[in-house]
Amino acid sequence: METLDKHFRNLAKAAFVRHGFASEQLISQWSIIVGESFAAFSAPDKITWPRTALENTRKSGGTLVIRAVAGRALELHHQIPRVMERVNQFLGYGAISAIKIVQTDIAAKPKKTPLPPMAADAAQAWENNIKDISDENLRAALARLASHAAPNGPKPHFSTGEIRDWPLSSTSVRKLS
Repeated sequence: METLDKHFRNLAKAAFVRHGFASEQLISQWSIIVGESFAAFSAPDKITWPRTALENTRKSGGTLVIRAVAGRALELHHQIPRVMERVNQFLGYGAISAIKIVQTDIAAKPKKTPLPPMAADAAQAWENNIKDISDENLRAALARLASHAAPNGPKPHFSTGEIRDWPLSSTSVRKLS
């Protein structure tokens, strides 16, 4: 069974290369590189490389463009040497020699609120639906999915059968000619 992650990497690689990123890791690991406090109001936008950089060698001397909320960009500007050091440390070599901060109106990332616990009757209903699955890992994954997707329990199955409460006579007053 193939994962979607494999296909996403192949599709997104062209976009990352177009913006100067060798891989998506700088974007996806931004909060680890600069810390949660800075990642809440900033994001890497692109890396521009000097024209002399060869394609087949490790590039150096790049300029990292960072988008930051207008009110907090000055705070990030004061930390440019630290951010540059952390980015180069993450990449494993001195790829970035300058950082440019662009003020934008990107909203601060909302804090994740924990989901409410699943009600006992809903958990039991889900357990009844997946009890016949023999694969333990699949059953555990489905239980986790159920707790996030439908914490109130499973919905009744859709049926195209007869609806007993449906009026059989027409209520329309229009006559067809």
